[in-house]
Amino acid sequence: MRARTRNSVRQSAALALVIALALWSCKQHTPTHTLRPAHGAIHYGGTYRINMLRGNPNGLDPVLITSKLADDIALQLYDRLVTFDSLLRPQPELARRWEISADGKRYTFHLRTDVRFHNDPCFPGSIGRRMTAADVVYSLTRACDPLAKTTAFWIFKDKVRGATRFYTARATGDTTVTAIEGITAADDSTVIIELERPYTPFLLQLANAFGCIVPREAVEFYGANFFRHPVGTGPFRLVWWKDDYGMLLVRNEHYWQRDRWGNALPYLDSLLITFIKDDKVQLQQFLDGQLEESYSIPTELFDVLIDPTTRQLRAGYPFHLQAKPALLTWFIDFNCSRPPFSDRALRQAISWAIDRERIVRYVLRNSPWAAATHGVTPPVLPGYDITQIEGYHFDPVRGRALLSQCRAVPQPLVLHVYPEPRLLQVAEAIQSMLAEHLGIELRIEVIQFAQFLDLAERGQLAMWGTRWYGDYPDVENYLSLFDGSFVPDDPHAPSYPNSTRYRNDTVTALLLKAASLTDARVRSALYREAEQRIMRDSPAAMLFYEMHYRLLQPYVRNYPLDAMARPVLKHVWFAW
Repeated sequence: MRARTRNSVRQSAALALVIALALWSCKQHTPTHTLRPAHGAIHYGGTYRINMLRGNPNGLDPVLITSKLADDIALQLYDRLVTFDSLLRPQPELARRWEISADGKRYTFHLRTDVRFHNDPCFPGSIGRRMTAADVVYSLTRACDPLAKTTAFWIFKDKVRGATRFYTARATGDTTVTAIEGITAADDSTVIIELERPYTPFLLQLANAFGCIVPREAVEFYGANFFRHPVGTGPFRLVWWKDDYGMLLVRNEHYWQRDRWGNALPYLDSLLITFIKDDKVQLQQFLDGQLEESYSIPTELFDVLIDPTTRQLRAGYPFHLQAKPALLTWFIDFNCSRPPFSDRALRQAISWAIDRERIVRYVLRNSPWAAATHGVTPPVLPGYDITQIEGYHFDPVRGRALLSQCRAVPQPLVLHVYPEPRLLQVAEAIQSMLAEHLGIELRIEVIQFAQFLDLAERGQLAMWGTRWYGDYPDVENYLSLFDGSFVPDDPHAPSYPNSTRYRNDTVTALLLKAASLTDARVRSALYREAEQRIMRDSPAAMLFYEMHYRLLQPYVRNYPLDAMARPVLKHVWFAW
């Protein structure tokens, strides 16, 4: 009964939007405010209005960021030593250049000397000061500090020289260790990072959220509330943040970067970010001209707007569609550390009972890139052939045979999800499949995103639907989700990024070896072996590989879509 009621509501909302789409050609929503000319036929000015479907971020302190939602906002507020271009190749940002030693263990970063922090009350006279190497050392050290409640230590653990010793000392109250010996400033504009062993993905990881550079003054001035008062060197600065509504960011007038014509970035005057959680409401606001973009298209309207065969916008719509295979996989995680999902046979039974092809075709209307019948790594990384990974396809007979080997399965099983429309639709389909093919009753419980992340990382959930956006374009980023070296001995301590708490010593050894190699062919072979072992144990049930879709108003310029769907808004300008 509940499902029929929910579906009728969806159909009504979809019908209303279809009517709105039919009327679109009668409307023109080009803003009317004045733009200012710049060199190269570019314009300054305007407010970019963007919605983020998952609601409030759980904070904007870089060492606490574990969600794409927060990282997308941090991208506007902070800079990092290294960033990515639209092809996800590493590029200089706060570092002008770098050198890596022949043995792969020493990274020397030469910093820009023209970068200033945002003007903020944490500084004398509220005037932001120049960023130096000391700020980089402070920021990266803080990412290893348990007193900062960091979630980023996994990046440094047993990799950066002295990082594990520093973390342990801080956690146990040992005051004799005050610094990380492998992170030092040679002078005001040179930072040296020394690794315990070669670690090939390290440079890519520095473009992650934890690599955002912050001033000590802001952390000390705002204390426990720093996560609500971000101060960085980025192209925009925060003006206000209202929970469950949105936030306003304005142009950083002192931003260091210029384009090839000599124009100071960013071009936009401000960003208005809203937190509407309904993708149909988001699309309606886009159609009404209240948003510059609509990222993600409601499932009910996908084939109204888009030809699923060509993945092109259907004729008659004046806005612009961007489509890109995503560095993103959806799956169901299992807590492997305690019953009932410590039983591998139960995890495998559920994986065989899910008809992924049916979900992609009928529930999601062919909007994803493909059903995830191989591994966790999406099929977008050059040189890594996921078709060599044998995953799970629909085989309910095999699922029932495995279920018969299990100890008594508690009923109902609870699947936790956060309020994301596609996730809810997929969860309901899986609920029906498990009931039909395994006789398992599944109860779906929805919790808010920030709470969802915390509960999953602390081992408080048994089974949960989620997705993993790549933090950096390397296979290791996906397989680290199942690296047992990240699982704490304390069952109540946060386990990040391995929230499933899955352990397999052979997998851990393979990942360790692969990460130390520079030969791409050998690395890929080791990763494939590790991924195959992970799939065999099924610590998570893969669902589908995603496709990014973004609708833009026709006047938006210079905003390419990459496989990580990073909203790099400092380059965006308007033309009307």
